[in-house]
Amino acid sequence: MSNNSTNAIIHHEHCKDIRNILIIEDSLSLVRTLKESIIDKLGIVSDIATHEVQAKELMEKTPYDLAIVDLNLPDSSGNFIGYLIRKKMGVIIITASNNDDVRKKLTSLPIIDYLYKTDKNSIVNYVIKSIQRLQKNKDAIVGICDDSKLIRRQIGQLLSHQNIQYVEFENEKVANEYIKEKKTIDLLITDINTPKMSGLDLIRKIRQEYSAEKLPILSFSSSGNPILVAQILKSGANDYLSKPTNNEEFLTRLNISLDNSRLHSANEELILKLQESSVKDFLTTLHNRNYFHSVVKQIQSQAQRENTNYGIIMIDIDFFKKVNDNYGHDVGDATIKEISNILKRSARNSDVVCRWGGEEFLILVPNTSMQELSNFANRIRKLVEQRDISTKDGLINFKVTISLGVALSNKTNVSNAENIINEADDRLYKAKNSGRNKVVYE
Repeated sequence: MSNNSTNAIIHHEHCKDIRNILIIEDSLSLVRTLKESIIDKLGIVSDIATHEVQAKELMEKTPYDLAIVDLNLPDSSGNFIGYLIRKKMGVIIITASNNDDVRKKLTSLPIIDYLYKTDKNSIVNYVIKSIQRLQKNKDAIVGICDDSKLIRRQIGQLLSHQNIQYVEFENEKVANEYIKEKKTIDLLITDINTPKMSGLDLIRKIRQEYSAEKLPILSFSSSGNPILVAQILKSGANDYLSKPTNNEEFLTRLNISLDNSRLHSANEELILKLQESSVKDFLTTLHNRNYFHSVVKQIQSQAQRENTNYGIIMIDIDFFKKVNDNYGHDVGDATIKEISNILKRSARNSDVVCRWGGEEFLILVPNTSMQELSNFANRIRKLVEQRDISTKDGLINFKVTISLGVALSNKTNVSNAENIINEADDRLYKAKNSGRNKVVYE
């Protein structure tokens, strides 16, 4: 591979969606429970076989992505696992043999994982979690930084069995350049001792840009010096393994790091959605009252500081109850959304457009005059009046109008938004009581 980081290739040809699963197990109770759970929790229809011959017959007809197989079937030929691997299937082995010799043999095989036969619930939960992880792993990219091409290849093979994309870096300098160029990886595996740059320096540089949750780092070192291990972890590595490492331990730590990173991302996304939902209206995506009260003080301070005025426009859809009564609440919701879109498109970036409640809206307009405010309100009124409201199927088509009340701050009430809102609200009702489809500003 070239020293130029832009030449780094993402290996992804081995990754696949898990769509077809074959469960090979002679316990009918376990195989049925596994099949039902996979369908129920993952939505993947699976085939079952209770012995090798039946499994091979099914594989002749269907290209399976994953085999969940008992190590000791009644008609075991002794080379069935090898047969599955040669078929390029992902393999999860279930075994009742809990001894070191079997474990060593299993960890040397190019399989996804193995698990011991314990209770049925534990087996089912582990298998479901493993499949879910494989599905998520398909979208993950892991960076491998090591000056040994052989070690990079060995790690790449282990990652390919886990359905993970990977990119190789022959030294820390290349890895650092790649990450600096914002080419995204989800986890970095790095040897601490390479010739071009200290592995500790690489970790420190990465931590200047990415937190341990955003970009986990799994470090290797041939030194078992506890002082070095402490330095590695203090520098920002998430985890540490000594060379040579056990494949099973490596993959376990790798998957835990990826799982934790995904959980952090999911939590961040959830927090962001909760924050957004607290200040936005669900139906229209306009701001809500909470947002208005959070920003109005800034607008008031700006108006006092710059000796300017801000305005409030209160808007209500005329005869909205008739829309719901005649066409139903779905059409009523569509009407509210259409009006909100007109308001959003008409407003300036500095204006704050809110759904105030039901069919009522509020627009907070900074740095304005009564003339500008009334012109803006009339422009909105005309746009709504001209707009056809129609359902997606085109069977219902009608028009609506809006009434608007406008109020402007002044030196005496600039710090009291509630008074200005009440004034705009009073004028809105004047507009409605005097024939609707009007703007009242005095």
